[in-house]
Amino acid sequence: MPLRSLILATCLTLAFASTNTLSATADNPELQSLVDQLREITQRARDQRAADRWLLNELEELVSRHDWPWRNPLLSEDFSDGNYDQDPAWYVISGQFWVDGRLGLRSRSEAEPPAAEQPEKQQKQDLGKALLGALLQEALRDGRDREQPSSEPDRRDEPAEIQLEMEIPTVFALQLEFSAHNPPGQEGQLAFGLFQGRDGDTGYQLQLAFGDTPMLELLSRINGRTRVIDRIALDGLSDGGSHTLEWRRDSNGQIEILVDGARQVLARDQSFRYPFRQLSIRNQSGDFAVASVILHGG
Repeated sequence: MPLRSLILATCLTLAFASTNTLSATADNPELQSLVDQLREITQRARDQRAADRWLLNELEELVSRHDWPWRNPLLSEDFSDGNYDQDPAWYVISGQFWVDGRLGLRSRSEAEPPAAEQPEKQQKQDLGKALLGALLQEALRDGRDREQPSSEPDRRDEPAEIQLEMEIPTVFALQLEFSAHNPPGQEGQLAFGLFQGRDGDTGYQLQLAFGDTPMLELLSRINGRTRVIDRIALDGLSDGGSHTLEWRRDSNGQIEILVDGARQVLARDQSFRYPFRQLSIRNQSGDFAVASVILHGG
């Protein structure tokens, strides 16, 4: 069969088989096989100059739209073994974590979320209130310590961060199930990061802010310098129920983020060419649980 006819036949078969969703390709090995065949045919046509450039570009776009490159399972963690420090071994950077038999990996932090920029006068007033509050809390804590000494330090007043060391390719698909248990309207922040170093100064960070103005923010960090890739308003996550987050990046740098199955972010970023080394979960402030973490590579 001539190459042009083979391309046309494969495209027609793909069009009839596909439902125009990435997840359909992931759940359909036969459809993925067609996508792989079309990729090979397109590359052969480009090498042999057997088709017009515009047609080849359209074919590559079709492949990209239906391809599911995340086929290498890297991690499947649901904390059902009752711990987080064995198989795989997460390690705590700061704060406190424990495994809740019903909710998964849980942490509670009473640290203040990062403050937005405020006028200087307002900052001084807030600083005065913070100092007064700190003195009162210290006095109350001293009284409680005298009444009931404790051998374990209370680490809830600092952000809680836990990391897993592993090699993660730049083509990845990360799926998380989480829940927030903050009182209604209370501010909080939960972040997931893929970093090239343990200190978290280079890599991606995906932040979820809770409170009166809930937000989703995707950040790129390079040597401590932060750039916002995308930021959107996001509602309905503080209901105490379980929610899913899907975060994907393909070989072209296209990033797609879905919350509860609905696409919230579609962006392109080429900041990183080398694998990431750590997967991070950071509770800046609030009460959060992560029920499962599933990671695939490309």
